[in-house]
Formats: sequence, structure tokens, C-alpha cells
Amino acid sequence: MPSGYLLWHYRSKHESLIAFSNAEYYDNKLLTFPSPDHIDSKVRLVHIDGVYDKGKSRQNRAEAQAVVDEIARRLRDEEWRGKSIGVVTFSLVQQSLTEDLLSELFITDPDLETWALGCEEPLFIKNLENVQGDERDIIPFSVGYGPDKEGKVSMNFGPLNREGGERRLNVAVSRARYEMIIYSALRSDQIDLSRSSARGVVGLKRFLAYAERGESMVRYVPEIAGPEVSVHAVIAGKLRAEGYTVHTNIGSSGYKIDIGIVDEQDSSRYKLGILCDGDNYKRTKTMRDREIVQTQVLKMLGWKICRVWTLDWWEHPDRVLRKIREAMENEQEHVVPENQEVKSLPVQELHSMAAQPAESVDKKYRRSSALPERGTSTGKIRF
Repeated sequence: MPSGYLLWHYRSKHESLIAFSNAEYYDNKLLTFPSPDHIDSKVRLVHIDGVYDKGKSRQNRAEAQAVVDEIARRLRDEEWRGKSIGVVTFSLVQQSLTEDLLSELFITDPDLETWALGCEEPLFIKNLENVQGDERDIIPFSVGYGPDKEGKVSMNFGPLNREGGERRLNVAVSRARYEMIIYSALRSDQIDLSRSSARGVVGLKRFLAYAERGESMVRYVPEIAGPEVSVHAVIAGKLRAEGYTVHTNIGSSGYKIDIGIVDEQDSSRYKLGILCDGDNYKRTKTMRDREIVQTQVLKMLGWKICRVWTLDWWEHPDRVLRKIREAMENEQEHVVPENQEVKSLPVQELHSMAAQPAESVDKKYRRSSALPERGTSTGKIRF
């Protein structure tokens, strides 16, 4: 039977939550969407000054307590408790310890138990072996393994040492929708790969290194003008000349937002995203993906989007710059060009559209304007 891949990824509301798995296990084939707060990573490592009780309980009490303290802090905050929580541990014994500590907390403060378990998505605590298919907004992750009381690190990481351990790690580190916090007494440089060749252990070392950096996978490098310069590079240069902080080709997968203007009031977020009809537009093969799916997913993630066409820029650059400034001042979440009508679709329909033949969806949502023909430019300006 012929096989194919489902390439669009919707679960993670921040690219950093799936970027590691995409690079490590999917050869960067997944097409993921950057979010307006793409600049900072949502994968955070909290180093714990604790020990792994290797010879007796095989638990790390300091890590488990840190996880429970974080749960209590979030449940006591009226705003934060609206985000669902799921705890992932590497081992069954670490899961049991975390459950025991959480039960003790609920006995002393029954309101926390009501908020944690009486919601639409109750809090769960699962280990590496049985977290398959689960997802939550916030995932606190307890590694458990680490230096013992003498400072020695065993290279036995339970399921990760066995065949298929990398698949278990991949599942575990991709459960979060909004944020993942790794609590670990173990640092990446303490994992000696000369003592283990297991792919799961190699993946753990790389994952901890990724979390320790606390930054997105992509670093922004200014584009250098050559024989051909993309239209979005020219527009970005004009915006920089006007004093805006601008990033280009935003995203860590094959899907990019051409231009992002950083919010002057909050340097960790983008105030406006600009989509052009250049290379990124050309790589998307169907009108359905270009004009419906991608636009709606970006809107769902909170982007304020402005579309710029090469011919408009070529004929009236001042008018386009004025439109961009007006879009930044507009308080609406999403800016749609004057000649474009986009239907508001729930994410469930986005998923169903992905399973339909492109021709049927294109026909259903085809606009009466000549916009698709207008957008066939490669966005290149020759000198």
C-alpha cells in the first residue's frame, strides 16, 4: 500500500515545543507555524539541586517536590489555573513519588484538588511508558535520573536504554500545547555518550542541551543583497530604515513568515507579521493552504497579519508602507487585505480540509477576484 505523511502540525501553539522533535526525529519535514511570541522558547529547564537515590528508592525527591510546588503555584493563581497540566516522569517510581506528594498537598488544601481534577482536562501524572496520546497546555517534566549522593552519574536511564527508547522520548517531549518545564538534576554535559550508544540516551542529551539554551532553534541573520533580492528583504530594509526592529523568514520549519516587526513595548513578541508572494508563498502548492489553512492557523495563534503583493510594492511602495503602518496601529487581531475575503473556520474544519483533495477545497473556497493569478510572482527583483 502507498504511504504518506501528515505534514501539518497543529497541536503545539509555539514552535519551540515541537522544534526539537522535528529536527531530531522527523528530518524537519513537519510544517509548523511560528507564533507571535516566537522570539523566546517555551521549553524551559529548571536545574534542581537534588540527588538520584540510585541504590534504594531510585527516586529524585527534590525534583518531585519542585514539580508539585509548581502545580500548587499555578492552581492558586486565578489566571494560570485555566491552563491544563500534565506531568511526565521518566520512571514509574518517580511517578509514584510525585503522586504521593501531590496527594499530601491536596489533603492540606482541598480547593487545589477541586481545581486540578474538576476541570475539563484533569491533571494527570504519567511516566514515559504510558503518556502516549495525552496532551495538556502545560507539561512539567521530571527527569528523575541524575548524580547520586557521591556525584556519580549512572548511564542507566530505564526505557531510554532499550531499543525504541528514542520513540518514547519523542512522544514524551511533544505533549505540551503552550509550555514545557523540565525539572532536572542532570545536565546535558554529564551524559557520557562513550558509555552508551543507545539512541534514546543520545536524544536525551540533545534534548537537555536544547532546553538549557532557552532559545528558539532559529537565529536571525540579516539578508545580504545579491544578484537577486527577495521582495520581503527589500521591504524589511525599508522598515528598518524607518526605525523598526524587523526579522525575516521567521520559523524553524519549511513554513516561514516573511517579515515580523518586533513590538516596541514587548521585545519578546511580534506586533505584525507580513506575508509576501515570494519563495515561501511559491512553496505552498495549493490555494487552499495559502489562503485558507495557513491564514486561519496564524489567526488562531494570535498573529496580526498583513499581506503584501510584489506588483503593489513595485508600483506603489509608499502606499504599501502606509498600509503596513496602519495595520500595526489597528487593534484588531487579524488584518485582511481589502480584496481578500477569508472565511473564519474552526480548527476542526482545518483538520478535515487537510484530508480532502486539494481540488475540491480550492473550488469550494475560490474567490471571485483574480488574486491567485496576481500572487504567482516569485517575489524576485532583478538588478
